[in-house]
This record gives sequence, C-alpha cells and structure tokens, in this order.
Amino acid sequence: MTKNNGSPVDSDTGADYGTYKSYVIGFLLSITFTLLSFYLVSNAALPTQTLYVSVGLLAITQFLVQMVFFLHLNPRSNSSWNLVSFVFTVVMVIVLITGTMWIMFNLYEKMGMNAMAM
Repeated sequence: MTKNNGSPVDSDTGADYGTYKSYVIGFLLSITFTLLSFYLVSNAALPTQTLYVSVGLLAITQFLVQMVFFLHLNPRSNSSWNLVSFVFTVVMVIVLITGTMWIMFNLYEKMGMNAMAM
C-alpha cells in the first residue's frame, strides 16, 4: 500500500481506502440525512407530495454519500471494480424496490382494499 493524497491506495488494484476523517464525515452525513427524514415524516412538516419527494431525495443523497465515503467509489480509484460494484449496487436497489412495489400492489389487489376502507 502506498499513500496518495493522505489516503492509502492499494498498489495492485488502485482502490482508494478511506481515512478516519472520511469515515467520520460519512457517518455524520448519514446520521444527519436519516434524522432529517425521520423528523420530516414524524412531524408531517411538509405536504404529502412534497414530503414524498423530499424523503426520496434525501434517500438518494444518502445513497451517494455511502457510496463515496464507505464504498470508496470515487474518481481517485483506478480500479475497474468500481464500475462493477456500482452496477451491482444499482441492480440490487432496482430489484429491491421493484419487488417491494410488486408485492405491495398485489397485496392491495388481493385483499380488495379501496380508498373508503382506509
């Protein structure tokens, strides 16, 4: 391992490893986005549609923060594994979201729910 700009780099793959400072920053940002989302939802601080969009944007932002600070997917890494890791992560998120929505809509239809029942 060699040092490059203050953070260790694997000489074989070019993968960039984090420093203590980057992990703390990533952790604090993740906690901040989580608490902000929780506050917005628990206090109904925004109208419903705006709340959905805000929580979605905070989730995407937290996803990006975790990819940069914890998975170290940034331009400084020269490894081709960055692309593979990113594509795998995106595919897994799409499968998870699509599967969850599919199950929820099927349950909604099978149980005969309507707006008046809720």
